[in-house]
Amino acid sequence: MTTIKKNILKKLYFIFVFITLFLVLIIVKLTNIQYAEGDKYRSLSEQLTLRNDTIFANRGNVFSDDGSLLATSMSQYEIRMDAYTVDADVFKKNIRSLSVELSKMLGNTASYWEAKIKKARSTKNRYLFIARKLGYSDYMKIKNFPIFNLGMYKGGFIAEQTTVRAHPLGKVAERTIGYDDYRGGPGIEGAYRSYLKGKHGWRMKQKIAKGQWKPINDNNEREPIDGKD
Repeated sequence: MTTIKKNILKKLYFIFVFITLFLVLIIVKLTNIQYAEGDKYRSLSEQLTLRNDTIFANRGNVFSDDGSLLATSMSQYEIRMDAYTVDADVFKKNIRSLSVELSKMLGNTASYWEAKIKKARSTKNRYLFIARKLGYSDYMKIKNFPIFNLGMYKGGFIAEQTTVRAHPLGKVAERTIGYDDYRGGPGIEGAYRSYLKGKHGWRMKQKIAKGQWKPINDNNEREPIDGKD
C-alpha cells in the first residue's frame, strides 16, 4: 500500500507541477500581450474600426478670356441620421416637427418620415439614409431642422460632402476645357491640373456596422484647400 500511495502521490505531484507551469505560461503570455504587445494590438483594432476618408478639394474655376465661367466645382451633400443617439425627451418633442420639415423639402408625407425615423431608432440604426445630392442651400436648411440643429452628437445629424464638376455652358468647348476625371489629359483641366486641383483634406470615420462608416467629429481632421482659378 505504501508503494502504491507513493506512486499516486508522485503522479499527483507531476500533474500539479504541470498545471502550475501551464498557468504560469498563460499569465506570462497575457502579460506580454497586455504590456509588451498592447500598443500593437490596440493599433490593429483601431485599423479595423477606424479609417481616414479623403475630402476632395474644390478644383479652381475655369474662365474664358471674356470672364464667362466655363467650369466650376459644386458641393453636394448626402444626409444621414444616427437615430439612436438622440435624447429620448428631445426625440419625443421634436420628431413630428422634423418629419414635417423633411416632408416639405424631400417629399413623402410627414407620417412616412416619422414612421421611418422611429423604426430606425427602435432598431438602433445609426446611419439612416435621408437624402443625397443636396445643394449647399438645401444643406444649410436641413441642418437647421428640429433635432438636426443639435449637431451630430445630440441631434444625430450626419452630412457627407462630395464635389462635382459643373459646366454652366453645357458641352460648349468641352474638349478645350477638358476633364477632371479618368479621361484626364486634354484641355485646360489637364494642362493646369497642378494649379486647379488644390490639396485634399481628410476625415476620420468609425465602423458602426457592415459597410457603414460614421464620421467621428463634426469637423474634418484636415480641411481641404481649394484649387486656384
